[in-house]
Amino acid sequence: MATGTRGTTARKNALQLVHYLRIAVNFNDAGIAAGVGKQVLPAGAVIIGTDVNIVTAFNAATTNVLTVGSAAGANADIVAGADVTESATGLTQNIKPTGAMLVPLAADTQVFAQFTQTGAAATAGKAIVIIKYVPDNDL
Repeated sequence: MATGTRGTTARKNALQLVHYLRIAVNFNDAGIAAGVGKQVLPAGAVIIGTDVNIVTAFNAATTNVLTVGSAAGANADIVAGADVTESATGLTQNIKPTGAMLVPLAADTQVFAQFTQTGAAATAGKAIVIIKYVPDNDL
């Protein structure tokens, strides 16, 4: 697992219900510009949508880009930068994953969040990312 990761065990309840990961992302999280490991999706999970709530607008001068994905530095297969308006508060619902994240996961998969910016550095910004998934717990 990457340095500074939290939640290194995938969550999987035996009940047949929708599971979720709730991830807080702040503009000043240590290592956030390179991507920070947050939590783990279990093998066999199918992502059914992701919601992003911008609680505090990110305020870098030129661009504010929040991405979430399965690899540090390439964090766009769960939430791409164009999916969310990072510079305004609000909720964006049911963002669909792309690529390998569209199918049941072959292995436990670390989830990384990344915030990149240009222009004068941000002094504010907080998002709550909710990844909704169904684990492989067929009866």
